[in-house]
Amino acid sequence: SQSHEVATGVDEANNVHAFWIGEDNMPYYSNSRDQGDTWREPIMAAPPGVTGTGFPTIAGGAEGRVAFSYIGTTGAGGNGTWNGYVGIMTDAFNDQPLITTVAVNAPNDPLDNEDDVCGYHRCGGFGDFIDIAIDPEGRPWSALAHNPDGETGIVGTYWEGPALRGNLSYVATELPPGGPSTLGQTL
Repeated sequence: SQSHEVATGVDEANNVHAFWIGEDNMPYYSNSRDQGDTWREPIMAAPPGVTGTGFPTIAGGAEGRVAFSYIGTTGAGGNGTWNGYVGIMTDAFNDQPLITTVAVNAPNDPLDNEDDVCGYHRCGGFGDFIDIAIDPEGRPWSALAHNPDGETGIVGTYWEGPALRGNLSYVATELPPGGPSTLGQTL
């Protein structure tokens, strides 16, 4: 189990955001607006259909805006197809914040799909090779391992969406093409 792993991030107003994998192998989010003295009730942050997750990471943007990334499976017991996910919140302090989640890989191109005895433990090459950052424009970027060949990384973001820095606006700049054909390429 990865229930001991907690990722933290601080937004531009010095609020603390925490993201972790619970004992049920699902991702949870909470925040503190008083440097950790008190915390909001945790909320489960995975989309429907995800049955287990691992390797949480989080980054803070403007006040109340965060992005987080993790891997998740729709299989049982940690086996099956593993995908990369990026979730964002632009209203983290609301009683029921909206969490928008996207998969960073195509459904037919999972990050890992080998059934093994590892379950949710560190195996299959994922290790700690996952991170998330928010660029100056406000777009989140998640970096993960892509395990079928054992040597490739994958970086994912959204094509368009809300800016997580500056004024709450829409980010829709042109990005270079991506996808499986670009894996392993040097830019």
